[in-house]
Amino acid sequence: MESRQQTKEQQLAMIVTWQQSGQSQKQFCLQNNIAYHVFHYWYKVYRNQVVANSGSFVAVNITPQLQSNIELHLANGNRIVFHQAVSVDFLKALIA
Repeated sequence: MESRQQTKEQQLAMIVTWQQSGQSQKQFCLQNNIAYHVFHYWYKVYRNQVVANSGSFVAVNITPQLQSNIELHLANGNRIVFHQAVSVDFLKALIA
């Protein structure tokens, strides 16, 4: 019988395979005979693991069109909302 760790590793590898496939989640599940709700459970586990391993910050690319109405969602649930244009330097200083 497989251990839980082996099963988890296999399911997380499935998510990586899906990401590399270029298929939609639904297409991937149909092609690989995977129940859609099972896929989403493991996708949530994968996302949580990636966030936990990536540290506190994520890279953000800001284009000139996106410099107003920016909303940052922090890991602790707090939000910072900018209703006016802010500079990239200001954002960098804020999160540094």
